[in-house]
Amino acid sequence: MLSQPDRHNKRSFYILAVLIPVLLVSALFVVIGIAPFGSHNLLVSDLSTQYLQFFAELKRQLTHLSFSGYSFLMSIGDSLVPIYAYYLLSPLNLIILFFNNTQLPIAIDLIIWIKLILCSISMSVFLGKKYHNYDLMAVYGGLAYGLCGFVAMYFYDLMWLDALIWLPVMVYGLEKGYYHGKSGLYVISLMIIIFTNFYMGYIICIFNILYMAYLLKKNQPYPLPFFQSLKVRRKQIRWFIWYSLLAGMSVAVLLIPTAISMMATGKKDLSAANFLFKGTFGLSFPVNLGVGGNDFAGRLVHNPSFFTGSLFIIGVIVYFFSKMVSQRDKQASGILIGGIFVGMWFLPLNTIWHMMQQPAGFPFRMVFLFSFAIIMVTYEGYLQGTFSDERLLIRSAVGLGIAILIGYVLANLEGRKLMEFRFDIPQLFVRNIIFGFVVGFIFLTTITLIGVGKQRPISRIFLGIILAFELGLNFMIATEGAPLGNQRNFERTYAKSAQLIGSVEKRYQSNDGFYRFLIIDKPFRDLFKVPYSGYNDSFLYRNHGISSYSSTLNAHTHHVLGDLGFSTRNIRRIDMLGGTAITDYFFGLKYCDVLGDYGNHLTIRKRTSGLGFMANRQIEHLKLKQNHAFDNLNYFVQATAGNQRQYVFAPTPISSARFVHRDFFEYKVKFWANTTGPHYLYIPKVRLINVAFYINGQKLSKLYSGLGTEMIPLGNMQKGQVLTLTIYSQKELHHVADDLGGIDLAKLRRVEDYQDKHKFKLQRPSQLNEHGAHFKGHLKVGRRAQTLVLTIPYDQGWQAKVDGQPQAIKKVAGGLVGVRLTPGEHQVAFNYHIRGLLAGIIITITGLLGLVVTALWRRFKLHM
Repeated sequence: MLSQPDRHNKRSFYILAVLIPVLLVSALFVVIGIAPFGSHNLLVSDLSTQYLQFFAELKRQLTHLSFSGYSFLMSIGDSLVPIYAYYLLSPLNLIILFFNNTQLPIAIDLIIWIKLILCSISMSVFLGKKYHNYDLMAVYGGLAYGLCGFVAMYFYDLMWLDALIWLPVMVYGLEKGYYHGKSGLYVISLMIIIFTNFYMGYIICIFNILYMAYLLKKNQPYPLPFFQSLKVRRKQIRWFIWYSLLAGMSVAVLLIPTAISMMATGKKDLSAANFLFKGTFGLSFPVNLGVGGNDFAGRLVHNPSFFTGSLFIIGVIVYFFSKMVSQRDKQASGILIGGIFVGMWFLPLNTIWHMMQQPAGFPFRMVFLFSFAIIMVTYEGYLQGTFSDERLLIRSAVGLGIAILIGYVLANLEGRKLMEFRFDIPQLFVRNIIFGFVVGFIFLTTITLIGVGKQRPISRIFLGIILAFELGLNFMIATEGAPLGNQRNFERTYAKSAQLIGSVEKRYQSNDGFYRFLIIDKPFRDLFKVPYSGYNDSFLYRNHGISSYSSTLNAHTHHVLGDLGFSTRNIRRIDMLGGTAITDYFFGLKYCDVLGDYGNHLTIRKRTSGLGFMANRQIEHLKLKQNHAFDNLNYFVQATAGNQRQYVFAPTPISSARFVHRDFFEYKVKFWANTTGPHYLYIPKVRLINVAFYINGQKLSKLYSGLGTEMIPLGNMQKGQVLTLTIYSQKELHHVADDLGGIDLAKLRRVEDYQDKHKFKLQRPSQLNEHGAHFKGHLKVGRRAQTLVLTIPYDQGWQAKVDGQPQAIKKVAGGLVGVRLTPGEHQVAFNYHIRGLLAGIIITITGLLGLVVTALWRRFKLHM
């Protein structure tokens, strides 16, 4: 039993392990002004474009206990399984139930606040329990872990933070299993990590292999070489493999359907360039060992965020040079820390660690493991008395300072400021004034560490104060420049927008048809200090739209819409802008609602096809070509109508001129129209940011100076009409005169006339938001068009019944859902089944049974 002083020390430790991070994280939120501690919210980066919207949908489903595996609120439709698995499965997300939608940013802020605190507590408790020593240094270790460089840079990607909370718990469970054969904590914590975010679960599973190698080396019998000693430890190795396998199997009910859904995204494609034998960062990386190495502007491109506080960076250097640490312990720690470092630096390993892809922004997502390892190793060295070597402390601190200085010098020589859409910059531009703070903190930390080594109690307190200020300063520098939102303005604007959009839907949305909305909410967009595209706002306003932005976007959605002219930046995004008369009709874009400061301007298209349309069987063989939007639109109508008529005509250029000015390029193209109807500009492979367009001197909407490549409407023209297009661009453009097209509206109307007679009439379309996985409708099929095309991405999870009989689903139009029908009237029902769910359930049950049987077997052997 613990003595009275030991109980008191342990109780004080737990109080401080909770109290100190609560005070520091709260102080940071107060200083930065984050709600509910201030007037700002954290609607920046992915929080504003993804989490807010997904949380709104999660809140609705939890409130109404109405869950669907498929949603028509996500672009033109998609499975919700990967959205849940990647973004929404943290238990702390239940906090949103206590807030209305206007206050969701506050709920998100509180979730982050709690997670940062729990990260610190988890690490502190781990250090105390692992080493059976509960003192302030363990609390400082938790603090450094909870506010390490990874957290400071990526805390607004809050779904990753659960892994940081559970990592120390899992490692403690892994050690209990290795040393004592107790498996429960390891299995449960690993299951929770995988369940809350499969991506981080994958990264941590790789780390577990490294950690197991660390334990094997640390406990290697001295007379035996390492690989021979593995035979001695085969019991522990078998234990690790078996229980890791059972833990993974036990969450297969989530992993299998998610893996199948993710294979439908653009991330399934592997690039040989991601496996080249080269490094991922240069010799300027030591900049990130010191305070303030990264800021918000560089969040997408930077060296690894190694920062963990000068205390632990100096401490780990001392550990590896100290004579008080055994060579075996240094070798084991070198395997762990070195393995993580090499895994970040060597491109093929880095790619493997990121699920066979290179991140498009937010690089080195495993760097928190580096922080975890050096904190643990430093604490172990501290307990062995490494800080008592004053000369080694000074040499280590000087060495660290020189290394960081070299990093700054190289960063100044090779560094570049962030350029738009560049993810290959070796080091962002650094602010040299920060180096003064780096030196100051290293100096103060070294002085206090010398006092700690001499057993001066006051030095421990000062060490914590210095670390807290250093971590706080780094956090503030990392968030400097973040375009924080005003919470009060958000609440007012969102409530007004929801009311206006809701009234439009209630008034105009028919109960016998399915239609999509294009909503340009200018007041809501103006809330954000950076360009805001409203990709996922359909979840906020519960309207059917086109756009979407997530790491789980269906590749067919991106391919079909992008190739037909809709704006896209990458495989994760599709924008609502870029529609034409052709796509507006066939994809059911009936309503265009533009919200301004004083109300909304609604445009209603007289005719749209709805959720589906009938097409000639040519549609089954249609192949869309990338960067040839006008050709694709023409082929799309031809395949639908079953003819070879021309529906899209290129204007005839009369003259074309290019002028180079000091800060921009000017292009003038004079042309005459070869058809009567709407005309468009489509410049492929160019992101049209900071570009202005004029037709006959009249400026087009600024909406079309965005971040993607998209169709830009030039207006309706008469055949033979002459117009002048003027473009001002900061980027050089090529072949502008060849990037124009016009749609023959009369011919298109004749196709629409036939379509209107053979519409797919959806039953109870208002239920799609709640029950998107099941719907049905009826239609009359003619002889010219016998393939029903649904404007949703092809997914093998869909099953169809025609008049009660199963009918095969086909991929049509390059990536949409199609069903072959025969002439006559038909009732068609569609049901979506989550692929892999049954297999996942079976594997999960098998895994759980394996855990039970193994536990019973172990108990039986114990009592034999």
